[in-house]
Amino acid sequence: PGIPARMDTLLHTLGTILDLLTVIVGFGLIVFVHELGHFLAARWAGIRVLAFAVGFGPALLSFRKGMGLRRGSSEAAYRHLLATTEAPGLSPTEYRLNLFPFGGYVKMLGQEDLDPSARSPAPDSYQSVRPWKRMIVISAGVVMNLVTSAILFVAVFTIGLEVEPPIVGACLLY
Repeated sequence: PGIPARMDTLLHTLGTILDLLTVIVGFGLIVFVHELGHFLAARWAGIRVLAFAVGFGPALLSFRKGMGLRRGSSEAAYRHLLATTEAPGLSPTEYRLNLFPFGGYVKMLGQEDLDPSARSPAPDSYQSVRPWKRMIVISAGVVMNLVTSAILFVAVFTIGLEVEPPIVGACLLY
């Protein structure tokens, strides 16, 4: 008699963990699409992107063209390579998967949210592009989410869902 109750509890716990992981992965995909919008718009505008990150906190994994995939951040090794060699083919953009999956960010050269007075004289910095291009970069995340949701809406209702429609009230026919 004790084993079925334990099995039921275990299955319920595993179901809860699976639900939690589904929410985290789903939220991570929404964040990824949002940040991808900012990233693509910044690249289109000619702004140097320093980091594309999903999550906050320390980096679990990072990738940089010319350095490959690494555990943790490649930023210190990147700065060392730039200081000691010419490093051709080395990308300024670090793609990161961070520890806490509750958001993400795209770090652009010259964009300092904590210090709006900070400036970069580089021609490919955030402040160097025209204001209308900056507006596109800032708006691109939300636009990307809207476009993605419209595509998913059409896909789901084209393919269909295997669920019973909700019944609000019942009418008995005799």
